[in-house]
Amino acid sequence: ESLTVPTPTVSVTAPNTQTVGQSLTLECNVTSVRGITSGVDIVWSSGGTVVQRTNDTTATVLDNSAVYADTYTISQLSTSDEGRVYQCEVVINTSPPVMATGSVTLDVTVPNPTVTISPSGPIQGAMVGSPQVINCTVSTVSGVESSSVMISWMGPGGFTIDNTRITASPTTSGDNNTYTSSLQFTYLMEGDEGTYMCNVMILDTSGSASVELESLTVPTPSVSVTAPNTQTVGQSLTLECSVTSVRGITGRV
Repeated sequence: ESLTVPTPTVSVTAPNTQTVGQSLTLECNVTSVRGITSGVDIVWSSGGTVVQRTNDTTATVLDNSAVYADTYTISQLSTSDEGRVYQCEVVINTSPPVMATGSVTLDVTVPNPTVTISPSGPIQGAMVGSPQVINCTVSTVSGVESSSVMISWMGPGGFTIDNTRITASPTTSGDNNTYTSSLQFTYLMEGDEGTYMCNVMILDTSGSASVELESLTVPTPSVSVTAPNTQTVGQSLTLECSVTSVRGITGRV
C-alpha cells in the first residue's frame, strides 16, 4: 500500500519595513516530515502569475522535521505593490502530489516627499486685475507612479477653484521623479489675499508647502471728463466723468 505524506505547513514572511524605491526579499519556510525522497518544488506567484520556481529544493533535516526554505526578491518596490499578495506554494512530487500554500500581503510606505512652491513668497505687490500663477513641485523617489500622486490646493476662507477665474492644472510628471501642479488666476481680486497651500498625498504619506499672497496693489485708474461742444450761457450743461479701472475691484468706488 502507498504511504501518505502529511500536508506541510507553509509560512511566508516579509520585513517590517517595505519602502517604495527599495528592494524587498520575501522568505518562504516549509516544514514537513523527515523521509521525503520525492522532489520538492517551491513556486512563487502573484495575481495568478508565476514569478519564480525553484525545483528540487534541498531540506534542512532537524530532529523531528525537514525544513525547506526559499526566497524571492523584488528588485524595486513601487506604489502599485501596495496591497499586492505574494503566494508561496510547495509541491511534493509524490503520486498524487501534495501541495500547500502560504501568502503575504505587502504594506509599502513612501518616504516623505519634498514639496516646494514658486514664487517662494511672500508674493507682495501683485496687481489687482493681473494674472498670477503659483507653481507646486513634488520631489519623491523612484517607484512612485503618477497614478498614486494626488496634488490639491487650499486657500483662504471662501477660496474656490471655479474653473473660470481660478483653475488648478492636472498633476503632471517630470524628470527625476518630480510631479507638478499650478494654481492659475485669470485675474486677481482684492479678496484673494491670504495663504495658499499645496498638499500632496502618495498612498498614506503626505506633504505640503504654502505661500502668502499679500499687499495687493490697485492700479491707478484713468479718468476722463467731457463736456458738450456747445456750451451756451443761460442753458444747462451736463458734464460726464468716465473712470476706467481693472477687473477685480470689490470695494465701493
